[in-house]
Amino acid sequence: MCDGLTMSKPFLFRNSHSEQRSICLGTVTRDRPVMLRNLLSSYANLLVPHGVTLHFLIVENNEHASLTNIMQAFHKQVPQWTVQYVVEPKLGIASARNRVLQCALTGGHDLLTFADDDEVVDENWLANLLAERDRHDLDIVGSPVRTAPCREKLTGLQRLVWSGVHQSRMRAELRCLKKWNEGRADSIKLATGSWMAKLEFFRQTGLRFDSSLGLSGGEDWRLWSQAKALGARTGWTPHAIAYETIPAERLRLRYYYRRTRDHNATEIKARLKAHPIRTLVRLPGSILSRLLKFFIELCSLPATRGKALVSSASNLGGIVGLLQGCLGRKTMHYEKVSGH
Repeated sequence: MCDGLTMSKPFLFRNSHSEQRSICLGTVTRDRPVMLRNLLSSYANLLVPHGVTLHFLIVENNEHASLTNIMQAFHKQVPQWTVQYVVEPKLGIASARNRVLQCALTGGHDLLTFADDDEVVDENWLANLLAERDRHDLDIVGSPVRTAPCREKLTGLQRLVWSGVHQSRMRAELRCLKKWNEGRADSIKLATGSWMAKLEFFRQTGLRFDSSLGLSGGEDWRLWSQAKALGARTGWTPHAIAYETIPAERLRLRYYYRRTRDHNATEIKARLKAHPIRTLVRLPGSILSRLLKFFIELCSLPATRGKALVSSASNLGGIVGLLQGCLGRKTMHYEKVSGH
């Protein structure tokens, strides 16, 4: 539901502007007010396509409202649009995303976007997502999330990790660009860090983010996979750019080890539940491939440095995650928030 306390006057700012299509810009946030302000400032600078009206929807995944002043200040930046602020007390990124989705559907909007609260978006981000969506009549479209320059003072190891993450993302973006150029953008796995969806698809299918994942994450990739199974037309564009700020406390090899470990544990549990025999048969090959990648990255360490370090930590985490998932381990990747 999208009523009650979160719909009272201090939390919902309206106007009378009406155009042909309504886009709901959804954001989930928790305990990162500084980063959220940066994202909202980039939202305020968006170039808005003709025939479009905007509705900003911010869902705070917390027990109580703590962002009222920030929301009021943001509304003053965008007086021509509506701003809605909702609190989702059930902790879990999937639950918060589902609250955004439900509010967007209840509000009668045509399209929904997601960007994360640790990101900022380019001024052409929205226009380029919409252009690609319209060009191919897509149900879901995504785009790159690049690493923003880190303004904090970093140690030598943290600089290496940042460099490794940046290199890995740019290589992933180049792989996506190759598929896009070849007309195979529908095979690109989409996360919600930079994302637009046609709400009619969700109205018709009833598809939602998997809230059983709790604090483990991976809900966006799972939704993409389920959407594809339901016949969704999906795509990607290289032109709609978002930038993620990586906090210094996240620039640790342990973080990328744990992130991949928890993701793999969650995924293998889901596969075991759906296809136990097939999953167990494939498990040794999955572990061996990750082990091989781990040793290859270690051997390339002198040449690729940061990239090899991050990839090695991720591959090792993947192996451990597969084993822990088979043993039924519950992951809590998003229990602790990093950033401000």
